[in-house]
Amino acid sequence: MSGQRDMEERDVFKEMMKEFEAGFTTELIPGILHNFANPLNGIMGRSRLLQRRATKNLENINEYVDLHEETLQDCKKIIDDIDLIVNETDRLFNIFNDVAGKFYRLSDTAVRKINLSELIKTEIAFLDFYLDFKHQVKKNMLLDDEIPEVAGSPADYSIALSTLIRHAMSSMRDSEMKVLIVSTTSDETHVCVRIENTSMHSLSDEEKELIQSWDNLSKSYDETNVNRDLFNAVSLLKKYNVHFQCEEGSGFNIISVRIPY
Repeated sequence: MSGQRDMEERDVFKEMMKEFEAGFTTELIPGILHNFANPLNGIMGRSRLLQRRATKNLENINEYVDLHEETLQDCKKIIDDIDLIVNETDRLFNIFNDVAGKFYRLSDTAVRKINLSELIKTEIAFLDFYLDFKHQVKKNMLLDDEIPEVAGSPADYSIALSTLIRHAMSSMRDSEMKVLIVSTTSDETHVCVRIENTSMHSLSDEEKELIQSWDNLSKSYDETNVNRDLFNAVSLLKKYNVHFQCEEGSGFNIISVRIPY
């Protein structure tokens, strides 16, 4: 009887956790970030104000008072410490923006114009929170800031492109040299995102066929032997008439994503 009760309690807990997690990204995280933003902005403003006041006051005192050398050095150390606080506050603010930006994009499902170069920059910044990605992968970003904007929801492009990049990272797990190149270009009709990696493992024929063929995207995941994350990313972008191309060459595996604009 006790064992059955324990099982029922665990099932209830799991059900309640699912309910909690369902609104975590879209409801709770934005509120948490908003509450962090207010004191962080206050700290940034006050630290910069303190920096200016301390520097100005030391200059004024030094102009009219012949400070003892030891006192002067102590004052300069205080200024250096304030400068360090300001720099670290700026760094914390940038990290905060990387996190906040990701969750804001994931909750933005409205169709709008998107500069994919700007979106990819923010995605790469967020992916640095994965320590293997930050420390083990040499990243080369060749992004054209002037590419035309494409239509779509930031949520779709954020999760799909970050998934493709993470898939490239995962495929390099056994590679001695881990190099990721992400580039953006455009022509008269399309924007192209090119993701290259030095994986030792190429995509399977079935994966290539799935990625490059519209007909196969009508299949369900259970009908394929394709990596689930890869399948989902490709399927998600299908509604934007995106075309995929898989290539291999010069030690790189390449997925090109062509989006009409």
